[in-house]
Amino acid sequence: MLSIRYLETLLLVVFIACYITEAKPLKRSISEMQLMHNLQEHKQVGDRQDWLQEKLKKIISPSNKPQQ
Repeated sequence: MLSIRYLETLLLVVFIACYITEAKPLKRSISEMQLMHNLQEHKQVGDRQDWLQEKLKKIISPSNKPQQ
């Protein structure tokens, strides 16, 4: 018959093995990587457009006086 000490050790080893395998990061699929890349590119395009709009507002400011 197995002793309690042996069962406790076995249970501890199984617990540690399960913890280690669960802690490993999962590899991302190709489609998920492509989606993340597209999202980052979309954000960069939006940031550039916002920056350009701010620069254009400073250059082309509407005047309060009508031009003659």
